[in-house]
Amino acid sequence: MPIYEFECKKCGKKFERLIFPSDDKNPECPECNHEYVQKLMSAGSKVTLKVPGGYGGGATPPSCTPVG
Repeated sequence: MPIYEFECKKCGKKFERLIFPSDDKNPECPECNHEYVQKLMSAGSKVTLKVPGGYGGGATPPSCTPVG
């Protein structure tokens, strides 16, 4: 069950909702209870961390042992 972002066309409030396959209509706005909300495009939920020098391809990250 994906989480979708919506925007109310009356008051402009943006909110997220978990949508179940059995849901047959969009949710109401939690701010003004207006029924006309628009589902927004999502940027996606994949997070990629990029580390200078990278640690992929078998390289080992530096140790967390104190120096000294």
